[in-house]
Amino acid sequence: MIPMSAVDFQITFNGPFRVSTGYARAGLDAAIDIENPLPNTSLKGVMRATATQLLGEESAVVKQVFGSVEHEAPWRWGHATPGGSGWHTPKPAARVAIDADTHTAAPDMLGISEQTSAAHAFFTVTQRYPLDENALRAHRLALAVAGQATRSLGANRRRGLGWVTITCTNVSLDRAAIDEFLTLRSA
Repeated sequence: MIPMSAVDFQITFNGPFRVSTGYARAGLDAAIDIENPLPNTSLKGVMRATATQLLGEESAVVKQVFGSVEHEAPWRWGHATPGGSGWHTPKPAARVAIDADTHTAAPDMLGISEQTSAAHAFFTVTQRYPLDENALRAHRLALAVAGQATRSLGANRRRGLGWVTITCTNVSLDRAAIDEFLTLRSA
């Protein structure tokens, strides 16, 4: 049996975030999942977006690591698990659209959304299928860099929500590793 690999991450939250369920709840237009406010699908999505931004839209490495229509991803993302005191109690936050002509609130454009945070959270990306030594090294490197280069997650990232610092805790990213990662652009 070939041992499978894992890449571990710690998230430090620099403010609240929101990953909506897609459903409203009493008094809320956009509710979060109280049991799982930061699901694995969201983590995989932001890491894939970051990897694509760094390695390019047509990167073979991004497709190999995160999956594509041709290949299933050989990695499984875990849900984020809060450290310490757990997830903060969700709080409502108002969003309002401003009419460009009158500079006042646009009619019927008030939205109430939930958001939460934590001091820290942890997640692991676990290998699902065997990889040869070179592919495993490249994948672990791509995952570590994509995680650490991700600066925000969830909704309204450009409006101040979801700002984070993600640290890979078991893959060393020194200058040589970054140089190696940059060679993956042409892979």
